[in-house]
Amino acid sequence: MKNLFIFLFSSFSLIIAQTYCSGDQVSLTHQDISHEVCAGFEEYSNGDIFKLSDYNGDLNGGNYSIILIDMSASWWGTCYSYGVPAVDALEQEWAEYGVKFISSLSDPGQPYSCTAWQNGGIGGMPLVLNENQSSTGFFNLFHDSYNAFPTFVILDHTMRVRAKPWNLDNNSNSNSCDGSSSSISGWNGGSTSDFIQQLVNECGDLCINGGCSNALGDLNEDEILNIQDLITMVNHVIGSSLLNDCPLEAADINSDGIVNIQDLISLVNLIIGVGRVADIDGTFKLEYKEFNSNLVININSDVDVAGLQLSIKNDEELFIDLKNNDHLSKRQYFNGNVNNFVAFSSSKLVFDSHSINLSVEKNKLVDLSNINILIVDINGDPLKQLSGSDNAFSPIKFELTEVFPNPFNPSTQVSYNLPVSSEISLLVYNIQGEEVGSIFEGFNSAGQYTHNWTAENLSSGVYYIRLNANGITSSKKALLIK
Repeated sequence: MKNLFIFLFSSFSLIIAQTYCSGDQVSLTHQDISHEVCAGFEEYSNGDIFKLSDYNGDLNGGNYSIILIDMSASWWGTCYSYGVPAVDALEQEWAEYGVKFISSLSDPGQPYSCTAWQNGGIGGMPLVLNENQSSTGFFNLFHDSYNAFPTFVILDHTMRVRAKPWNLDNNSNSNSCDGSSSSISGWNGGSTSDFIQQLVNECGDLCINGGCSNALGDLNEDEILNIQDLITMVNHVIGSSLLNDCPLEAADINSDGIVNIQDLISLVNLIIGVGRVADIDGTFKLEYKEFNSNLVININSDVDVAGLQLSIKNDEELFIDLKNNDHLSKRQYFNGNVNNFVAFSSSKLVFDSHSINLSVEKNKLVDLSNINILIVDINGDPLKQLSGSDNAFSPIKFELTEVFPNPFNPSTQVSYNLPVSSEISLLVYNIQGEEVGSIFEGFNSAGQYTHNWTAENLSSGVYYIRLNANGITSSKKALLIK
């Protein structure tokens, strides 16, 4: 779309709210304040409601705006004699870019009415608002350190306060909240017109010619959806190469404001031409365990899984391993404080089973509260995590925990822990390393177990009980005294 510059004149209030300073982001609450139109223009008629959020590209489908707010009162002569001509001059300068000016006028009719204000200057003000009808006026939110009319503020296309110039011709600000020539990048002596040009350049395609023209998923803007777009999106999701402007907008396929594994699976579907199936509404359970000093993450879903995204906030790089699922693409990246991992198929294949196992090395360095997991189905929709499975961390280690009593004659209890289900063997060896007995051999689910061992046929002496599972062993010494 074309660049939109909005000039707003606001009402004075006896209650002065805390104002935004240069660098602050305007909250969605304040963007959503209603302002009554008292002199209509274009899509707005007298009596309509205008909101600052109307020009937030993140909320209106991508029509971004650069905004300059001029807060004035109809009864203060300087506002009319200086403000209207200055704003009108900027309107003339930026008209070819589709510049829009909106006047938010305090106390209309004292003496200037909304219509009179709209018709002032050379070209006039297109749209006029009655700030007396607002619950919170722009003056309360944005006035400069002088706290007097007229006052100005400039917002960029992200709805961030960039500067609060003391006038529109040049800027000699020295107040830290208003921002000074030395503290505002690009101010360069205070020319409002030059600074607006910088903001136009920053906004780029988002503010020009109707916004972005590339189709959803076309991240490299070549009008073809293919593996190049997929790799580009993967790099953004894991944080190795971030997108911005139009490619970022094209990557947000489900338009939720976040680019993640959901969009990745949706892009796969677009590339291979597979339409959306009926809503699946899948769920999953999550379980954390410790195995051989590594963190084991067990995920059990009730539907097919098409993609997984795992983020672990940590100051050290961690190795993340997805068991089995060799047919999937797996990417990992560490950006200095977050370990990002994604797994998906570029050909519509799903995970091997509804049971997914991840292993993270250096378990002791991981705070479970810093783990985020997103699981999606074949539509790219997130699976709902069942209640009670959040951070279900079981501090079970693979360990032969106890032989009791010890010394013993002739029987003792042998206890051990299994963090994951596996085939195990619990065998007895003498001091020469010879196997002399078997306590248990077979399959155990994850959990804690105790078996009785009777050594009636063995002589007194030292024996070693060894637990083995998946090539990992744990052993304890037992003393038999007869």
